[in-house]
Amino acid sequence: MTMPLDTSSKTAPSSICVYTRAWRTSGTGLFAQELVDGLLKSGVKVTFVSPVVDNAEMEQPRDGLRRLRPVREFVTPALLPVRALRSFIRIFGSIFYLLLARVNNRTFIITIPDPLAFFIPTLFLLRLTRARIIFIAHDPVPHCWRFSKRWRRFEKFAHESCYRLSDTIVVLSEATRLKLLEFFPHVRKPVEVIEHGDFAFRRVTPPPGNGGLLVFGTLRRNKGVLEAIAGCIAAHAAGAPIRLVVAGEPYREEPGYAEQCRDLAATAPEAITLRMGYVDDADLPGLFAECDALVMPYTEFFSQSGVALLAASNARPIIASRAGGIAALIDEGMPSVVVAHPITAENVFTAVMKFRETPNDEWVRRCMEYRDLTLQRRSWKVIAGRYAALAKSLGG
Repeated sequence: MTMPLDTSSKTAPSSICVYTRAWRTSGTGLFAQELVDGLLKSGVKVTFVSPVVDNAEMEQPRDGLRRLRPVREFVTPALLPVRALRSFIRIFGSIFYLLLARVNNRTFIITIPDPLAFFIPTLFLLRLTRARIIFIAHDPVPHCWRFSKRWRRFEKFAHESCYRLSDTIVVLSEATRLKLLEFFPHVRKPVEVIEHGDFAFRRVTPPPGNGGLLVFGTLRRNKGVLEAIAGCIAAHAAGAPIRLVVAGEPYREEPGYAEQCRDLAATAPEAITLRMGYVDDADLPGLFAECDALVMPYTEFFSQSGVALLAASNARPIIASRAGGIAALIDEGMPSVVVAHPITAENVFTAVMKFRETPNDEWVRRCMEYRDLTLQRRSWKVIAGRYAALAKSLGG
C-alpha cells in the first residue's frame, strides 16, 4: 500500500518534462494536456514534448511552459512509404527533443510513449544521464497484442522493460495496480495510484430526458460495442423510446470489429446511429447534450476509463459493467446502472430497461451532485499536485 503524497507547494520540483506522442484533444492526448496545465497552475515549470495539439490555447506561450514539437504523423490517407517516413521522422524527433529536454529537467513523466522498440533505448539513455522516470501505465495489459502467441513473450518483455527502466510506475486505479502486479510479478518498482482528472466542458447541460444513449470512443472489442448495439436494438423493439448513437473511430488492430458494428447498426437505423470516425473536440459537447446516459459494457478492461470520467464531469450517468476503475467510481456513488456479467446483448437490454425505470429528474439530481464531487476531488490542479509531490520524492 502506498503512502499519501504531500501535495503542498513546498514539495513542488522546479521543473518537469512531460512527454506523449498523443496530440489529439481527446482521451490520452487530452490527459497529457490537462496534466501539463495542472502542473503549470501548481507553479511547476514544464517542458512539454508532443506534436502540435488540437487545442490552440495549449499552443499559446505561457509562463513556465517550454514547448518542443516533433512532427505529427499522418492521419489522412497517404502512401505507405510516405506514412512510414513521417512516422520515423516523428519518432527520432521525439528522441532528440527528449534528450534535449534533459538539459533543463531531471524528472520525466511519460504517458503514451513511442513504439517500444524505439522507446526502450531512449529510456535507457535517459537513465544513463541519471534522469528520474515516472511512467504512466494507462493499461497494464495491451488491448490487443501486436505479435502472435509465438512471439508474445518478447512483446511482454518490452513492456516489462519500460517498467524496469522507470523509477516509479503510476496507474490510474487500484484495479490497474493489481492487474499490473499480477501480470508482471517480477517488476520491483513502486506502483503509485494517482487518479484520472476531470474532463469538464465549459458549459454543462443536464440530461435532456429524450431517450438518447451514447457509446463513445474507439470501437474496440473489449468495450462491448456490439453487445451495446444489440441490446439497444432489443430495447427499442420492446417499446423503450431510446436511440443509441455510436461515435468513434475503428481500432487499428481490430479492423474487422468496426465492420461488424457497422453491419449490425445497419439492421436497425431507427434505433442506432453510427458515426464512425474521429470525433472532433468541438463536436463532443453537442453529443453529450443530446444523450441521457453513456453505455459502457466493458470486458477485459483493467484501467480507469476516461469516458467514465467524461460522463462524471459532465453530469451524465452510465450504463456500465464493473470493469477496471469504473467499479471504484460506481462504489463512490457515480449514478449508474450496472450491466451484469457475462457481457451479453441480453444483459445490456436488461440494464437499459432498468435505466428507463428511474425518472429523468432523479438522474439529473444525482448527476449534478456527483459532478460537483468529481470536480472537487479530481481537478487537474489536485492531480498535478500529486505528480509534483511524487517527482519531488524522487529527487526531482
